[in-house]
Order: sequence, then structure tokens, then C-alpha cells
Amino acid sequence: MPLCRRECRPDVSVVIPVFNKLELTRACIESILKHGAQASFEIIVVDNGSSDETREWLTTQAEAGRLKAIFNKNNLGFSRGCNVGAAAATGRYTLFLNNDMEVTPTWLDPMVTTMDNDPGVGITGARLLFPDGTIQHAGVALLQCDDPDRAKLSGDHVAYKMPANSPSAALPRYFQIVTGAALMIRQEVFSAMGGYDAAYWNGNEDVDLCLRVGEAGWKVVYRPESVIIHYEGQSGAERWSKVQDNVLHFNKTWKDRARADLIIRENGKLEHSAHSRIRTYLERRLQRSVTVNAAPDTVSVIVLTWNALEYTKLCAASLLKHTDTRHEIIFVDNGSRSETVEFLHELERDHGRVKVILNGENLGFAAGNNVGMAAARGRHVCLINSDTVVTDGWLENMIGHLKSNPKVGLVGPLTNSITGGQKLEKVDYNQGTCEGLDDFAAELTASLAGKNQETMWVVGFCLLIRDELLERLGGLDESFGRGNYEDTDYCLRAFVGGFGSVIAADSFVHHFGSRSFVDGDVDYSAELRAKHSIFLRKWNLPVADAQNTSIDTAALLSQGFIPALHFHPLPAVANIPLWDWEKDHWTRHGEAFFQAGRLDEAQRVFRRVLEMCPEHTQAANNLACTLWQTCDQEKAIPEAVEILEGILAVDPENEDAKWNLQEIRPALSITNPR
Repeated sequence: MPLCRRECRPDVSVVIPVFNKLELTRACIESILKHGAQASFEIIVVDNGSSDETREWLTTQAEAGRLKAIFNKNNLGFSRGCNVGAAAATGRYTLFLNNDMEVTPTWLDPMVTTMDNDPGVGITGARLLFPDGTIQHAGVALLQCDDPDRAKLSGDHVAYKMPANSPSAALPRYFQIVTGAALMIRQEVFSAMGGYDAAYWNGNEDVDLCLRVGEAGWKVVYRPESVIIHYEGQSGAERWSKVQDNVLHFNKTWKDRARADLIIRENGKLEHSAHSRIRTYLERRLQRSVTVNAAPDTVSVIVLTWNALEYTKLCAASLLKHTDTRHEIIFVDNGSRSETVEFLHELERDHGRVKVILNGENLGFAAGNNVGMAAARGRHVCLINSDTVVTDGWLENMIGHLKSNPKVGLVGPLTNSITGGQKLEKVDYNQGTCEGLDDFAAELTASLAGKNQETMWVVGFCLLIRDELLERLGGLDESFGRGNYEDTDYCLRAFVGGFGSVIAADSFVHHFGSRSFVDGDVDYSAELRAKHSIFLRKWNLPVADAQNTSIDTAALLSQGFIPALHFHPLPAVANIPLWDWEKDHWTRHGEAFFQAGRLDEAQRVFRRVLEMCPEHTQAANNLACTLWQTCDQEKAIPEAVEILEGILAVDPENEDAKWNLQEIRPALSITNPR
């Protein structure tokens, strides 16, 4: 039910300030009532002394219970008009909406979803399109101009007048600013800010509000899935009467406080600022309630064990010696022999911060670590192999790199034995016995204190994961089985999601390398080749080497983070439920993959939708059709038939399922002849 019952508090109060232009106001409100939303809302229209028939029409609508109407004697302007409307609002969130708007079916819910799922977001904005389908608003960049004859600071609409589906406008992003034409804010945040600054007259008040909210520590997010048509510039001459005054007031307020996203040099050249806040936004997907009371820099260190007891003992001793006691250490055993299990129980008995989880069988590297991450009580998590030896400051220094840059999601140390940039070509200690390791590491890390190196990949032998990233990416992809490439995959998922990886030059961890594989007599080369193939297929990459710099990262970024593909749930950790718009949005991604012939990706998308929403019959039908088209039909066709029969058992009149089953069932006799 879109409109809120009088006895209920609505999710959203839609505040619309108006001044004349009744035809626009009527079209705006009629579109809202036509499309509704899953979220409940109330409509509050603030009339700023209109002289046309607006007052009479609003009175009629208010009497019919469709909206609340507030009548000001004079034109108070946008800021004061919005403040008056917000004072009468009862919703958890307030959406300020211009009256020259017509909403679409997805106008409201993506913004509400963001606020509900992410308590750190204070403001959200929508994608606004001109009637011709081009972009009016897709976020606002704060510009700094070095030309002394121009205003130092100003806002600039991203992707202005570009096609609606332009990649730069299609992805959710963090911004410093979104337009006040469609701006949703938490009610308590708006109150804390004192509302819009009434010193502005129809210009820059939205930029000012967003910057104040950001300055107070809240985040501003643009949601392109919320789409609204904007008939811009319909307010009349008064809208532009104090443009210069607004610019002067804004620059006086912010010239020494704000940090620009883009810089225009005196020669006209446009440069990205090192302080830019614009980056990809990922929705929170996991409800990690265990971290609520955890200190910001606490870590759960997760050690996956599988036999190789000699090395596990060395690892455990170094962790207990060199890891601050505020961090917990979780040993997750993947079905080791009894002597390893007995040793782990002794550790847990003798050390209060040690926790042991026994899987009872070898779940593989990804699944085993996921069990540990699900049990973690620290703010962040650190995965570390059992054939490592840590040194003084190993974890604290890595935490420092997370704290110094909110865009960093993954941190790894330097080491003696690994692939890629983390390996030192020469180390001055005995790598077999670790004699001299502590002195070597102390000298090295002291000389490189605070330094790091940006990288595309951090190897999973020791991997610190930011809590925010974990809540959005979830766990490792368990399709990689016993091990290899799940760490590369995780780094790439983080990269597509807007998080960077760094190598901490002031952290050193010794690595013996693949000791559990050696102990288990595993053919490491064969495992590597098999998992490489899975990685390439998952990412649709035609490259010969997963570490190859020829990977088209620009193409991956333009495609964006697709939650149904790139998020992986953790066992026994609640997923945040999907709203209706998300279910449909995820399903459309799968259908696009299907149409492009990317059946593996389409199948994974539909399975994820069904994993989180088993009742979604469209995704189930789509999965059956995708299985029908796959190469491995001996297994796929029976599953497709089973899926369709399951749909019809619940909904016998489902026409899609009946038609698909009629088409697919004959193939069952071919794949399974009697």
C-alpha cells in the first residue's frame, strides 16, 4: 500500500514546494499516486503563495486524503518552503521533490532501500532524465576553478545531456552532492543540520546541505535505479533572480572548507582532485550484528588448517606472540588428522582469545574460510595461511593502511614466497628455520613505516579485509573448491566495487608455501590450471594469465558491480532481504546475460536470486531456460524439468512454466533414454 494509513508512521514524507504552475504540480502528484511504491509515503505540498488555481486544487486533494497541504501567504523561496514542509513531516525520511517532475515505477524504493540497509548514508539522490531521455542529473561533482575571474567553487552535473543509459550514470556512486530537485534525507539528519540555509534563494542550498551533511560524517549516495522525469527550469523568473548572490554566499561559506572532486586549471584543463569523493557505491548485504559492539580497529584473525601440524604450531606461536590481545584468533580446521585437532583444542583451552571450529571434512579454502568469517566477532577479518610465521607489528601496520584511506578494502604484507608484487627478491634470514626472521622484519618495516603500494591483487595467504567490504562482497566464492584463484577473484570483485588493494610495505609475514597441499599429496599444478579455468570463465576473460595486465578493467568497471554475481553469502549469517525492485533488477541482469549468450553468468544470477528469493517464479523459469541451452544437458535438462514442475505444483496456471515444460520435456527422453 503506497500511501500511509493515518495511524502509521510513513517511511517517507514527500515534500513538494510549489509556486503557481498548477499543471506541473497536478502531473507530478498524479504520477506519484499512479505508480506508488513498496515503501509507504505521505505527500506534503507547500504552496508558496501561488496566484493561480493551485490553492483550490490542493484544498480539494487534501480533503480527499491524497496529500497534506500547507499554504504560505508569500513566496518563501525553495529553502524556507522545504523547511516548512519538513517541519510537518512524520516520515523516517524526507524526500524533497520539485513539482516539475513525473515519477516512474522505480522512483522511490531504491533510495529507501539504501537508507534502510546502510545506516551511514544520510542523503540519497535519483537519476533525473529530461523528457527526451537524456540525463539531467546523475550526481554532482564539486568543481574548483583556478581562474581568478570565476567563482572558485561550483557544482557540475555529471553526464549532463548524455543518453540515459550512459555508463557514467548507470552505476550507484558516492558523491559529495546530489541535486535538491529529488533529495532524500534522514529526518534526524535534516533536523541536526538546521534544515536548508534560508540565506540561499533558489540556488546552491542543496549543494550547501549536502556538504554540511558530509562534513558531519554522513555519506551521500546516488541511486540510478530511482528514475524520475524532470521538466527542468519551469519555475519562472523568480527562480533565477538571485543567482549571483547564491554563488557569493556559497563561496564565502565553503571556499576554505570544501575539497573539490575536479579542478579546472587557468588554461581550461580539467583534472581529477586527489580528494575526490566520487566512487562506486555497494549496498550492504550482510547483517553482521556481531560487530555492533566491536571496536573500530579490532580484527578476527582466521587460520584455516588441514594437517601439516609442524607448520601450524609455528604459525600459532608467532600469532600469539606478535598479535595484540584485543584481536581474536579463530582456527578453522578442514578435517585434519587427530594430532592437529588435539593441538587446536589445547590452544583453545590455554588461550582465551583463541576459538576453534572443526568442519570435520575438507570444505576447501573458500568454504573453510567462509565458516571462519561467519563466526568472526572483530570489526575486520584477516585470513592467514597456517604455513606462515608473523612478525612484530604485522597486523597493526596493516590496520593502519585501512584507517588512513577509506577507499582501501584489502591489505596484504610483504613476504618471501608468493607470486606478484608482495614477494621480496632477497631476504636476509634462513627461510627454512626462520632464524633471523624477527631482526630482518624489524629492520625492514622500520625503514618503510607507513608506506604502501597500490596493487590489483593481494594474495590470500595473508589478507586483511575491511568490514565495509565484507558486508558488501560477502565471502569467498566456493566454486573454486580446494583452493587457488578465490583470492584473485575477491580482489577483482572489490576492484569492480570501487575498493582498492594495497601492499603494506611495513608488514612482513614469512610464508613456507603450500604446506597443506604438500602434506595432502595434492597436485598443485593441476589444481592451479583447473581453478584458472574457472576464474576465466567466471569473468568472461579471454586472457592467458589471470595476473595479466591486458585484462580489460575499463570494460569490467563499465559493467559495474552486479550483486547477483559478485556477492557471496556467508553460512549462518543473515542476508539483508531483497526489495521487490531488487529482485526484478537482478533478474533483468540475468536476462541480459542470457540474450548475450553468456549462459554461465546468467545461470549464476538466477540461482542467486532464487537462493535469496525462492518464490521468484520468473527467475526460476529463466533458470530452467538457461539450463536448457547449456552444453551439459545430461545433468541440466532433468534439473530444468524439475524446476518447472516445482513451479506448476505451486501455481498450476503459470503460463510461462507450462510452455517451457512443453518445450523442454521432449529433450528429457533424449538425455535419459529408458
